[in-house]
Amino acid sequence: MNIIEYIKTNQPTGFFITGTDTDIGKTYVACQLAKLMRLKLPGLVISPRKPATSGCIEQEDGSLLSKDAYHLQQASESLESLNTICPYLFKPAISPARAIKQTGKNIKLQDLFVATNTPINTFKLVEGAGGIYSPLAPDGLNIDLAKLLNLPIILVVGNKLGCLNQALLSIEAIQKHDLEIAGIYLNDITADADQDNMIDLQNLTHLPVYSMPFSES
Repeated sequence: MNIIEYIKTNQPTGFFITGTDTDIGKTYVACQLAKLMRLKLPGLVISPRKPATSGCIEQEDGSLLSKDAYHLQQASESLESLNTICPYLFKPAISPARAIKQTGKNIKLQDLFVATNTPINTFKLVEGAGGIYSPLAPDGLNIDLAKLLNLPIILVVGNKLGCLNQALLSIEAIQKHDLEIAGIYLNDITADADQDNMIDLQNLTHLPVYSMPFSES
């Protein structure tokens, strides 16, 4: 069963996109998934959300821009504002949880959960920050947001040395919390990524594993 067949069969209201690490292509995979859904599921309206992100770009007027939120907006062809898609932005390239603490603002996990609210009858595409156990807010990890959302999970695995261990640990963590994994995407983050990892990962889990070829974009 491919991911489109999964959506047609199970009719989820959305996905939570998480990963085994940071900088392994969660946003890229989320964007490719959004494009595929728009192509294969005509009429589906996607509402992307990335409630908190760090490492943002400071604009000339002092505002912050999240490239991830912008790419999600474009890939989903969303008419929603970037501030709606990603309301909590931080400049330091650190975990959102630490960035929140540095600002001194009282931003809790519940605030990030509220920020994932989407219009009725839209497909919720929520991307976390970092790995599944990465701190997302001072009082919660990505896995805690995933539990509040209770959406099927898309796990992105960066195809690099050590990825099999990271993938299996992440799978175990997600399943330990009784959350469903809709699919695993092995993302080639370099042009010379080891293609044998795809075969090995498929042999190590009964979950559906998809390959995401390397892209310089």
